[in-house]
This record gives sequence, C-alpha cells and structure tokens, in this order.
Amino acid sequence: MRKNYHSRKEILDKIEKRFKTIMIGGLARFEQEFGYLWNNDEAPTTKQEAYFRDKWEDLRNDLLDHGNNQIRNGIQDLHSYLNTVEKYNLQIFYNKGDK
Repeated sequence: MRKNYHSRKEILDKIEKRFKTIMIGGLARFEQEFGYLWNNDEAPTTKQEAYFRDKWEDLRNDLLDHGNNQIRNGIQDLHSYLNTVEKYNLQIFYNKGDK
C-alpha cells in the first residue's frame, strides 16, 4: 500500500512537471521567434519595441496564470481519481450437491 502511494505521488509530480515544461517551452519558442519585436532581452529602444514588450509581458503573464491554474485543476482531478476507493464485487459459486 505504501509503495502504491509513493508511485501515485511520483506520477502526479512527473505529470505536473511535464505540463509545466510544455507551457514554458511554448513560451520560449514564441519568444525566440518574435522577440526581435521587443528587442529580445535588451531594453526597448523605440516606442514600438516598448509597446510590443508591454503586450508580450501582459500576454505571457496571462498565459502563465491560466496554464498554472489548469495544471493545478488537472492534478487535483488526477489525485481525486487515483485516490478513490475501488469497490470490489465478490461472487461465490458453490454446488448444492450432486444432482
């Protein structure tokens, strides 16, 4: 029983880590492709770069907030599912005699 509990905890932790990796990886790839619009990691030098930087920061924060919320909800759903008590149905067959 104890081994099973640790296995469930391990799988929930691994799933959470994978979903976070998906989310962060997607944001990083977007930043890699379109970061030139806000001068990547450097300070914006034009009004347009500053505008895109503000837009990107707002969008990135919204995506992270939404993604983290959904990850928490999904992990709670999995946790609830994995911790439900399974009901057993026992059927016993017997002979009433030699007829």
